[in-house]
Amino acid sequence: MEPVTVPDDLRRRLGDDAAFELLTMFHSAESGWADDVLTRATERFGRMLAEENGKLRQEIATSRVELLKWSFLFWVGQLAAIAGLLAFMLRTAGR
Repeated sequence: MEPVTVPDDLRRRLGDDAAFELLTMFHSAESGWADDVLTRATERFGRMLAEENGKLRQEIATSRVELLKWSFLFWVGQLAAIAGLLAFMLRTAGR
């Protein structure tokens, strides 16, 4: 950011001391404004991060439930296939 200077005409009308005080006032107002903007941006980022983290946790929980559901269906299918194969083998061996 470029430094703030007092124009020559204004400095002549105000005097050197008043021009210096004016620059000091602008500098302190600018630093206070910059701190305020930084604080608000940090708070906003923190809220957005917490919100996205909550969405991600929900998505992970949903994925885990889906994975468990499909795993259970796979296990039931495998058990049925093995039971059918075993029944077929026992019937064929008994003849």
